Amino acid sequence: MSFENFPLSKGDGRFLETRAKTHTLPQTLLLEGGEETVRRTLAKQMAAAIVCRDKTNAPCGVCLACKKCASGNHPDISVFAPEKKNAQFKVEVCRQIRQDAFVVPNDGDCKVYILEDSQNMNDSSENALLKILEEPPRGVYFILTCDSRASMLSTVLSRATTVSLTGDCTPFSEETVQTATALAEALCKDSEWELLCACAALKKEREEIRSVLLCLCDILTEALCVKSGGTGGEAAKALAGKRTKEKLYAAQKETEALLQSAARNANTNLLLTGVCYRLRQAMEHK
Repeated sequence: MSFENFPLSKGDGRFLETRAKTHTLPQTLLLEGGEETVRRTLAKQMAAAIVCRDKTNAPCGVCLACKKCASGNHPDISVFAPEKKNAQFKVEVCRQIRQDAFVVPNDGDCKVYILEDSQNMNDSSENALLKILEEPPRGVYFILTCDSRASMLSTVLSRATTVSLTGDCTPFSEETVQTATALAEALCKDSEWELLCACAALKKEREEIRSVLLCLCDILTEALCVKSGGTGGEAAKALAGKRTKEKLYAAQKETEALLQSAARNANTNLLLTGVCYRLRQAMEHK
């Protein structure tokens, strides 16, 4: 699946491509920014990737599930939107989605709920979804689209992986890149000492910790792309050569969890401790 026709940053494009092909997309995905029709098109393509029967190149476009998606008739993909343009997203709809999420799929192992124009949810609607977004049932995925992440509650943002369709790439300072690269290089080592030293360079400013984690996520995504035959930087190539896909996925998952902790204003000292501990745990993943 190519994302060249979508206004994505290179990091977001690689992330979606890698996760789509290997069926490891996050269960809650927020597509923000860009044109409304582009957001909807990407949401439907991501839904197709989730239900696709091809295990290594989703969405393949040729399996029965993909054909049903193309015709808009897949029974396990549900699309919800406000009844009228700029109208509020009714809380009753969110409660209906929350209840239906526990019903087993009709045609496979996964169900996908696309919530278009989710910026039109009021606080009650968003709060009705919070619990199910935080702990979705196995095989249940949520794809939300909105004009801007700024219009969403921070509690929803902390539970979703956000992809921007503005084409902007988060600018990292040279110091941030150096710290994230040092963490990536430490993950290549079998000793815990290198990781401890790399974590010691992290500053206690929460925003800087978040920037380093975002940069590390990009490096891990590149490493997974290299594993799948793609390209990446030197740090990504080193990780891909040293660690298995399973360990890289585990490290990415732990990094995303740390980012969510940062978004929820977790204690800074505990957050710094968690960086070292959780990344080391990922390298011990089997």
